[in-house]
Amino acid sequence: MLLRRLHLALPILILTAGLSLAIEPAAATKTHKITKPATNPDGSVKKAPAAKPYKTKSIKSRKMKSSKSTSAKSIAPKSTSDSYSTTPRTTAVSLRTPVPSTSREALLDRIQHSLSTPRIAIENPRALRPFFEQLHQLELDPKSELVRVIQFGDSHTAADLFTGALRTLFQQKFGDGGAGFSYAGYPFAGYKIHGTHRAQSTGWLALGTHLKDIGDGMVGMGGVSLSTDAAGNWVSLDADATSLQVQYLIQPNGGNIEIRDNDTLIATVPTASSDTAAPDTAGHFDALVEPGPHHFEVLTVNQAPVRLLGLSTENAAGITYEAAGINGAEASLFLRWNEALQQTLMLETNPALIVLSYGTNEASDHNWTEEGYASMFQRIIERCHRLAPKAAILVVGPPDRALRASRRAWKPFNGVDRIVAAQRSVCRQMNCAYWDQRSRMGGLGSMRDWVSISWAQPDHTHFTGEGYTELASALFSDITDQYDKYEPAITRAQGETK
Repeated sequence: MLLRRLHLALPILILTAGLSLAIEPAAATKTHKITKPATNPDGSVKKAPAAKPYKTKSIKSRKMKSSKSTSAKSIAPKSTSDSYSTTPRTTAVSLRTPVPSTSREALLDRIQHSLSTPRIAIENPRALRPFFEQLHQLELDPKSELVRVIQFGDSHTAADLFTGALRTLFQQKFGDGGAGFSYAGYPFAGYKIHGTHRAQSTGWLALGTHLKDIGDGMVGMGGVSLSTDAAGNWVSLDADATSLQVQYLIQPNGGNIEIRDNDTLIATVPTASSDTAAPDTAGHFDALVEPGPHHFEVLTVNQAPVRLLGLSTENAAGITYEAAGINGAEASLFLRWNEALQQTLMLETNPALIVLSYGTNEASDHNWTEEGYASMFQRIIERCHRLAPKAAILVVGPPDRALRASRRAWKPFNGVDRIVAAQRSVCRQMNCAYWDQRSRMGGLGSMRDWVSISWAQPDHTHFTGEGYTELASALFSDITDQYDKYEPAITRAQGETK
């Protein structure tokens, strides 16, 4: 019996002891022992020693986490001004582990070697002779004429980093002809022409930027227009120039616009057609202004439809390099613009060189075969010859691309192959010059290296400011190398008579 009582009591003792052990520390945490501060012999309170700088256990691991957190974001280059005088700084944008400095130097050397030593720079350079002839006349007499270049393209053109760098290079060599043509106002996010500043009121509707629906196609020379039916809407443009041109649509019941220069009214221009039965057409207002900086403004006066097709700011002589790019555009978009409207303005502009820079978006569009794309591209070249019969045509091929293979891996994209092959064949048939941009980058798969050295964005499609500048320098070098080999017609004739 005694043993049985001990057997029953033993678990109760153990449980009680366990509870006391569990409760005791908790109770101790609620009891705060009050202590007096330590004192020095003189009675003053002792101070704690100065804290030492905090030392991280693993700096490398922190850098790795930081690079992962920012790698998925596209970091746009920052610019200190609207001028293209400085090269935008960029942040490392690789989705992979940061490239060691020695490997980065090797990649940089390889890319620079490809950019500086092309096997074939400009294909069919003789097609650029009309452009070279105007450059030659400009060099003989720097104040003689204005030579215009206009580039049509996709987002690589719309950013005005590639074209802005080319504008700077050409104007340093042949004279500053001004910014040239630009879209009116601020038709889409990120639109910028370096060397200018633009703004607009909120009452405008952009036409041409929504690629699936460009409306009636009356979008002017560059494929984008702004329209409104309300009075009091405005666009502004700050630029250095000696002349201004405002391009607009002449339409039935069109409204009036006021054009101001530095807050001084230049003119009030009606945009209504005198013949309501006549088809809509393009009109333009031209004004000479004093050399120097200007703040131009176009304001709608009355409650009536107004459509602006573009603005142009130029100097009396030199060269322009104008950008007409639209994000996401394929080359076929060019054929959807109203040709009669575009031709009126292009004949007035009379460019010496038309540059076509398309192919990035078509490369990932599986609806295009090489044969179908070549047929469409030939129609574009034929149209350019009608728009500007005296202009030379240069086609800039698409750059290399890479597609995501997994979360951290990318694979070269060979869809660019059929676009390059089609463009090249059309240029041979239609007497156009061709620049193989992908080859100058280093060929298929080179985009990965450009991303690794921060010359391209982490989307493996677009470039950073520095990358666009390097590509522009390569194209400019290839064009001027051919120009230096060019012999004017007079020189050849004299040589033949001797």
